[in-house]
Amino acid sequence: MTEIAAKTPQDLKVADLTMREHRSLWGDAWRRLISSNTARIGLVIISVFILTTTLSHFFWDYNPKTDLDYSLKLKAPNLTPTAEVESIHPFGTDKLGRDIFRRVIHGGWNSLRVGLVSVGISLIAGGLLGLLAGFYESMALASSERIIVLSIAGLLLGALPAWIANQFFIALLFAILGGVAGWVENFQAHKPLRYILFALAGGLCGALPALLVSPSTALVTGILGLGIGLFLAMAVRGSIISNVIMRVMDITLAFPSYLLAIAIVAFLGPGLEKGMIAIGVVGIPQFARLVRSSVLSVAQKEYILASQSVGEGHGRIIFRHIVPNILSPVIVQTTMGLANAILSAAALGFLGLGAIPPEPEWGAMLGDSYRFLTSGAWWAVLFPGLAIMLSVLGFNLLGDGLRDALDPKMRV
Repeated sequence: MTEIAAKTPQDLKVADLTMREHRSLWGDAWRRLISSNTARIGLVIISVFILTTTLSHFFWDYNPKTDLDYSLKLKAPNLTPTAEVESIHPFGTDKLGRDIFRRVIHGGWNSLRVGLVSVGISLIAGGLLGLLAGFYESMALASSERIIVLSIAGLLLGALPAWIANQFFIALLFAILGGVAGWVENFQAHKPLRYILFALAGGLCGALPALLVSPSTALVTGILGLGIGLFLAMAVRGSIISNVIMRVMDITLAFPSYLLAIAIVAFLGPGLEKGMIAIGVVGIPQFARLVRSSVLSVAQKEYILASQSVGEGHGRIIFRHIVPNILSPVIVQTTMGLANAILSAAALGFLGLGAIPPEPEWGAMLGDSYRFLTSGAWWAVLFPGLAIMLSVLGFNLLGDGLRDALDPKMRV
């Protein structure tokens, strides 16, 4: 009786928790995700959009170049045939007599595709840059890594004298010089002598090939080569790589995102593929900063120090130990990024810098139809706008649910 009375409800709860079968972090996250009303609503909305756009793209033929009927210009939505409109148009028709329902469904393929591709560009490029910046913030470069870094630096810096002399193999010469500089640094060469030798070597790499053009060109590229050689002779540390990457990201973030996307599209030319690239480039700094901060939070953990102590390589540490432990915030940011990418694609399409007409795309449909609001054709704007709003809402709701589900503090 004493033992039974001693077992309080709190003790029974603890015993129940200890006897519970083991569940993984991802299994718990999935259970919390599907138990969240917000996440379920987001999943339903996104699933409907993905299924309808994918199935319509592959199983419902549509040719936007031949889809027009001027006799049906700006007809209101109807669910049954009438004497005036013999066909059914649930969302009405646009200024060219095209069925808005069909264009909204098929336009979803383009809008969602832009979101996926552009976020993929941002995730891959920004994630890799963030990994490098965060990991090498406090890590020393290995010998092979130093050679690779200085070779890339030589190639990039040598592009300027190569462009001036119109001799593009000059950039390759500077890449080789950078690799040599990284290799020589292993021997702790005398620093003043190393600076002098690499400055002279850089001047020769820039000047000698440019003599084929003119002496004045050789003088300019030779002076640039001296500076590049001095730079390559400097000792390179991981913190320098981190600072360079993040300062470039800061410069990119200094530009308003939409203006930067418009500038990139204006440079590349209009088109859906160009819009994907522009939106992807604009999103790189956000992923880079997020990944870098996540890497910094785990880079000094005990398991990372243990991996270093047993001699594991940097690549193995990054992709085996660091990447799996920073996936949670990256997944949430990716989901939120899809919503932002769809909005950006719609904005570019609205301005005429997205899909090329007559290709259907939600933003372009808004740009073509907003002027008809004054004539009472509200349906031409309402349904593309609703498609944008609901898709963005779905990804945002899913992102909120994922943020709660992947929070380790929520695990019980």
